[in-house]
Amino acid sequence: MKEREHIPFLSKEQEKELLTLHRTMKNKRKAYRINAIILLNRGYTKTEVERILLIDRKSLLKYEKDYQKGGVDKLLRDEYSFYSGKLTEQEKTILVEDLRNTLFVTAKEVSAHVHKKFRKRYTNDGMVKLLHSLGFSYKKTKVVPAKADRVKQKKFVNKYRRLRKKLGKDEGLYYLDATHPVYNNIPGYGWIETGEEREIKTASGRQRLSINGVYSPIDHEVIVREDETVTDESNMLLFDKIQKLHPEHKRIYIIHDNARYNHSNRLKEYLKTSRIKMIPLPTYSPNLNLIERLWGLMKRSVVYNRYYENYDDFREAILCFFRKWLPKHEEVLISLMTENFHIYDSCSSL
Repeated sequence: MKEREHIPFLSKEQEKELLTLHRTMKNKRKAYRINAIILLNRGYTKTEVERILLIDRKSLLKYEKDYQKGGVDKLLRDEYSFYSGKLTEQEKTILVEDLRNTLFVTAKEVSAHVHKKFRKRYTNDGMVKLLHSLGFSYKKTKVVPAKADRVKQKKFVNKYRRLRKKLGKDEGLYYLDATHPVYNNIPGYGWIETGEEREIKTASGRQRLSINGVYSPIDHEVIVREDETVTDESNMLLFDKIQKLHPEHKRIYIIHDNARYNHSNRLKEYLKTSRIKMIPLPTYSPNLNLIERLWGLMKRSVVYNRYYENYDDFREAILCFFRKWLPKHEEVLISLMTENFHIYDSCSSL
C-alpha cells in the first residue's frame, strides 16, 4: 500500500516564526509546545511526537487545538485553573459592576476593595487570576476630548450614511486634515524581551513637516501636499489639485474639522466658484475623521521608534511613505479605513 504523502499545514513563514521563537524561548515547557507543532507539521505521527517529547496524547491534542484556534498567542498562553471559592457568584457580579464604575490602577487596590466590601482576602496573584476570569485585562486607558458631544456625533454619522447612500457616480467624497510630524524620535510600543530595555537614539531638532491631505473612502485615494504652514491658501491649492485630477466630478464633498483656516472668508469666496462643498465635523470629534487613521499609520510606519540622522532623511521617509509605501500596501489601508465610527463623549467611549 502506497504511503500517503504528508502535506504541511504551516507555511514556510509560519514555521520560520516558530523556529525563531523556539531558539529564543527560555521557558522549556512552552518550547515543548512549539516543538510539538513543528514535528506535526513535518509529518511525524502523534505517537512519534509523544515518544520524542515525552508528553501525553491529551497535552498534544490541546497544543494542536490551541495553535489551530489562536496561533502562537493561544499556543503559549497559560490558562491555569485556580481556587475561586472565596467570592460567591453574587459577590462576583457586584464586583464586576464596581470595576465598571471605578477605575482601579492595581490588582492590590482591587484586593483592598474586596476585603473592605466582602471581608475576604486575595493575594495579588490570586486577584489577577480572578480579574482575568471576570473578563478584565490590564491595559492603557483611552484619552477622549473632554468636550465631545455624543448626540452631535450620532447626528453627523446618520447624515454621513445618507450622503454615502445617495452619492452619485459623478460625485467625489474626501476627508480633509493636516498633520505636522516633528523631527524628533517618538518612542512607541514594541516587543522587547522581559527584563530588558531597548534604547532608541533621539534627535535634538524641533523642525516639523506640514502635510495637508485628503482621503477618499470611495476608492481609497490619498492626495497630499507638503506646505510650509497649513492655511486657507494651502487648502485652496489642494482643492485645485483634486478638481484637476477629477474633471468628471460635478460635486466634490470635503469633510473637515473646525480648524480656523477651514472657515476663512477667503476660502468661502473660493468655494463659490468651485465644485467643492464643505461638510464640517462636530467639534472635538477626531474619531469621526477617517484620515486621522492614515496619519497614525504613517507615524507607526516611519516615525515611531525610528532615528534619522538629519531632517532631510526624516522628510524623505515621510514623503516616500505616501509616494511608494502606500501604493504597494493598499490592502493595509483598506482594512484600516473602514467606515465604522466610534462615538464617544466626555463620560464614556464605545
